[in-house]
Amino acid sequence: MSKEYDAPVKGNILIVDDSLDNLRLLSSVLMKHNYRVHCVADGEMALHAIRGELPNLILLDVVLPAINGYKLCKILKSNEKTRQIPIIFISSLDSESDKVQAFKLGCADFITKPFFIEELLVRVETQFKIYQEKDNLKQLLYQNVKERKTVEKELNQSRALLAGVLNSSLDGVAAFEAIRDRWGSIIDFRWLVVNPVAAMSVGETGDSLRGQLLRETLSNNLFEGLFDFFVQVVENCIVLDKEHYYNREGNWFHIVAVKLGDGFAVNFRDITERKQMEIALKEANQELQRQANIDSLTQVANRRRFDEYLAQEWSRCAREQQTLSLIICDVDYFKFYNDAYGHQAGDQCLYNVAQGMAMAIKRPADVVFRYGGEEFAMVLPFTQGEGALKVATDVRERIVGLQIPHDLSEVSQYVTLSLGVSSIIPSVDSSPESLIAAADRALYEAKASGRNRVEYKALELPFA
Repeated sequence: MSKEYDAPVKGNILIVDDSLDNLRLLSSVLMKHNYRVHCVADGEMALHAIRGELPNLILLDVVLPAINGYKLCKILKSNEKTRQIPIIFISSLDSESDKVQAFKLGCADFITKPFFIEELLVRVETQFKIYQEKDNLKQLLYQNVKERKTVEKELNQSRALLAGVLNSSLDGVAAFEAIRDRWGSIIDFRWLVVNPVAAMSVGETGDSLRGQLLRETLSNNLFEGLFDFFVQVVENCIVLDKEHYYNREGNWFHIVAVKLGDGFAVNFRDITERKQMEIALKEANQELQRQANIDSLTQVANRRRFDEYLAQEWSRCAREQQTLSLIICDVDYFKFYNDAYGHQAGDQCLYNVAQGMAMAIKRPADVVFRYGGEEFAMVLPFTQGEGALKVATDVRERIVGLQIPHDLSEVSQYVTLSLGVSSIIPSVDSSPESLIAAADRALYEAKASGRNRVEYKALELPFA
C-alpha cells in the first residue's frame, strides 16, 4: 500500500457548496492532503450530515438554496453540540459587509473565490492547529480549576489538615505578615507559612525561610518586582491575580495573592509551558496574516494588501493634510519576454524586479505591491511629487542595473520598466481611485512615449 493511503487522517471536513465543480475541486485537494471529506449541496443536507457525525471543520458557501450559509452558521453557533466547530466561509461575495456579517456570526475565517489552493490549505491547517491548541488549553485550564478547587476545599478544613495540603500541593503556597513603621506604613513582610514548592522556588527550605523578611530574599526569588503589589493587597484589600514573568529563570508564573489578617497569602504556579503554547499560537496567526498579504511569486505585498494599505494611508494623509504619492509601473514587453524565455524564466524575472524595487525604497512606510500580472505599484505616504519622481527614477535605473537580458525588447537589451507617478493631498473632494487613475494615465503616457521612462500626472504640483 502507498504512503499516501498509509498516512493518518488529519480530520473530518464537511464541505457545503451548491456548485458540483467546487465540491469536486475542494474534496480532491483535501483528500490528497489526508483529510476525510463529506460533501453536500445545501444547508438542509448539511444539518442532516452533522446530526450523523460532527465534523472537525466546515467549509461553507454563503449563497445556498433553502438555507443560506449565514443562516446555517447561525443555527450551528446557537447549538451547544456544534458551537465549537470552526467554520470557514468560501464565497464569491467579497464586500466588507459580507465579511463583517460572517465574522459576527462566529466564523473562523473567510476566503474569497476564486482562491489559491495553497492559501486554502494553509488556512485549513491553521484552523486544525488552533482547534488542537484550544483543546489542549481547555484541558489544562480544566485541570487547573479542578486542582484549585481541591486546594480551596482543603484550606477550609481543620488546621490539622492544612499542613498536609500545603506539603502535597503542586502549587507554591506561602503566607506573610506585614511589618510597619511607627507611622503605620508597610515597610516589609515576614515569611510565616511556606510549603515545599514555594521554598524550593526560592532556593531555601521552609524552616530557613520562616521568620525572614521578604525584602531580604526578593533579589533571589520569583517575587522580585511584586513588593508594591503585595502592599496594595494588604492596604486596599484587593486580590492580586496576574501572570508574572521572572527574568532570572525565564519562566512565567500565575500568582494569586489575597489579604490574610494584617498580611497576605500567595499561591503561585509555573505556567511557562502554557504561555509558550499561547505565544506559538499568536505567532501562527501572525504568520497566517502575513501569508494572506504576500504575493507568493514575488514575495512583496499583494493586490489585496494594496487596497487596504492605500485606503489606510489615504485616511492618515487626509487627517494630517500631507501628500500621498503613488507609482504604478509595468515591465516593458513582458509578453515577448515570456515567449522568448518561457514562463519559468518569466516568473524569476518578476521576482527579481519586485525585489529590486523593494531594495530601492528607504522608509518603512513606503511599500511595494504586485498590482497584477507584470504590473507593480508603490505607495509613498508623506511624499511630494518631487520625492516620488526621484524614487521612480531610482527604481527604473535599479531595474536596468539588474541587467536581466531581454533580446526581444524594443527599447533595451535588458528588462526595463515604464513608470507612472501621481501625488495628491487627500480631501473630501477626491478619492483613492482618482489617484490610481492619474498614475495609470501617467503610465500610459510613459508607454506611448517610448517606454523605459517615468511620467508624472499632476493632481498637485510635484514641487515648487
